[in-house]
Amino acid sequence: MKQTTYELLALLDRTLHDSVVLLKRITACPGQRSDILVPLMNEVQYLRAQVGFEVTSEASEYEHANQTHWSRIHNRYLRRLKDPDDVFLEAEERDKERMKLGLPPRFMVLPWNSEEGERLIAARRSKTRKKRKNKSKSMPPKTARQPAKTP
Repeated sequence: MKQTTYELLALLDRTLHDSVVLLKRITACPGQRSDILVPLMNEVQYLRAQVGFEVTSEASEYEHANQTHWSRIHNRYLRRLKDPDDVFLEAEERDKERMKLGLPPRFMVLPWNSEEGERLIAARRSKTRKKRKNKSKSMPPKTARQPAKTP
């Protein structure tokens, strides 16, 4: 069976960690020069960290590309499963959230009864007419513009 990069990296990391532990034990033995062995332990730790960084950064790019590819396939599958009428339910949920935040609704669901719908539309039209009428009363009349004088 072929080992993956992650398995090999874990094996190398474990082996280098064991090497550092052995170097520490050798340093503790009498007659050993810790002034030379401690910097060597640091070099092994540096090597371990550098290899881990290089391998995981390469693997990260591969994993990112892999994730992008499979997320596209997954999203296509979800779109195929989705009921077109779910859009209305999602819009109602967002509208309820907006109301909880004190924001005005973004849409109005028309009632099933056509008479009720006509009444609501008429009420909305009359409201906009009143606004226009009030706005026109508060605006001063436009004065005739005089053409600019040219020298």
